[in-house]
Amino acid sequence: MKILNYKLSSTNELLTARIGLLATAHTINTLSLSNTIDQHFPALGSNCALKASTFINTLILS
Repeated sequence: MKILNYKLSSTNELLTARIGLLATAHTINTLSLSNTIDQHFPALGSNCALKASTFINTLILS
């Protein structure tokens, strides 16, 4: 299993709702979700379009 090297600096700030993003982002990277999404969704013809994985990962993390 590939373990990602995340370092959290200590702070006196209160924890926010965003703390769960670290676990979600780690899961997305561990499962290679971006590669799987790009394999199943074809690239758009426009050169200005986002990749499907970028769009879906943004939705997941928002």
